[in-house]
Amino acid sequence: MIKQLIKANPLIPKDFVDDDGLGLFVSEFFYDSIQGEGITTGQPAAFLRLQGCMLNCQYCDTKAIRDKGNLYSYTELFGLIDKDSSNLFRALEAGQHLVITGGSPLKQQQRLIGFLQAFIDEYGFKPFIEIENECVIFPETDLIRLVDVWNNSPKLENSGNPYLIRYKPGVLKMLSCLKNSWFKFVICNAEEDWKEIEMDYLTPKHILKEQIILMPQGKTRKEILKNAPAVVELAVRENVRFSLREHIILWNGKTGT
Repeated sequence: MIKQLIKANPLIPKDFVDDDGLGLFVSEFFYDSIQGEGITTGQPAAFLRLQGCMLNCQYCDTKAIRDKGNLYSYTELFGLIDKDSSNLFRALEAGQHLVITGGSPLKQQQRLIGFLQAFIDEYGFKPFIEIENECVIFPETDLIRLVDVWNNSPKLENSGNPYLIRYKPGVLKMLSCLKNSWFKFVICNAEEDWKEIEMDYLTPKHILKEQIILMPQGKTRKEILKNAPAVVELAVRENVRFSLREHIILWNGKTGT
């Protein structure tokens, strides 16, 4: 079912410098999949995974590929989209979401803005765009106006990232003001993690409770199903949304999905 256009290729070092170059550092590019988590769970989707990450979560399910990749010019990417055998152009035109993920997509923010604007100029329409975002970089106005859904993933202490690196109140407040913005939290210990969400996110009013989506931690189907009941109970108790990370349930952590 899933069509892979670019597979992870370890040719480029992970520590590159963002600029306004006419290309993107890409780890993988595939389509005819579904969004597995967040507010648009189940939506048919294409995934453009950009290389490099600002964080290093201990439960990361893309660590094996997020730091691999290569530089692709906009022209090369459009060539892949235009291939008759791929049908990706028609899928995007028909409404398949384009999910920009990572890693840290905003690490290449200027390149990404350039690519999306060039796409619109090239094809005459804007696809429905989702951004997977770890909430440590301010999004620029030119990117905000292009994005239809912000799938934000703030990191709690359970991620293993240092507090001052993962927790950026200013970025959170800015994203929370966007009507198309949601905040997905990975839950490892229901009670401890919820206390942290209340203390660092809700009490200081950095985000709104109605924007919260809780997800069970797990890199495999077994882990997800084991952890899900406690997270469902927490979501019901606190009257917030729950997401079951359908891509892991379906493909059990396989890359390219």
